[in-house]
Amino acid sequence: MITRIESRGFIFRTDEPVPIGGTDASPTPMQYVVGAVNGCVTVVIETVANEQGFAVESVETFSHAHQDVRGFQGTADVSPHFKDFTLTVNLQAAIPEDRLEAFTSQVEKRCPAINLLRDAGVAFTVEWNIGARGTAK
Repeated sequence: MITRIESRGFIFRTDEPVPIGGTDASPTPMQYVVGAVNGCVTVVIETVANEQGFAVESVETFSHAHQDVRGFQGTADVSPHFKDFTLTVNLQAAIPEDRLEAFTSQVEKRCPAINLLRDAGVAFTVEWNIGARGTAK
């Protein structure tokens, strides 16, 4: 089940865990989707912050998603993609309190990966933790 992928001169591989026939030598395709969401939102955060004149000190992202594998296995009539996905963003940046909502809204609106999952009907939640101000949603 190892697949070699080449894109723009970059090469990476996917695999599946041993219990479903893989060798567990590489991340699964869906694990790459999770990584793509985290990477994509980080790029959009940096872009929007730069456009709005905010300095970003650091960004950390964490994702937690559930998938009903019966759809992949063909044992139930359920969607094989994620059924829910929570993205947590820990952002250290000097953003005034009165501009937080506009900033986070713009990031979520402009992130292709977030919108791909939302458009697919995935219950998608973003938990924003910005600086010492706590959580802004």
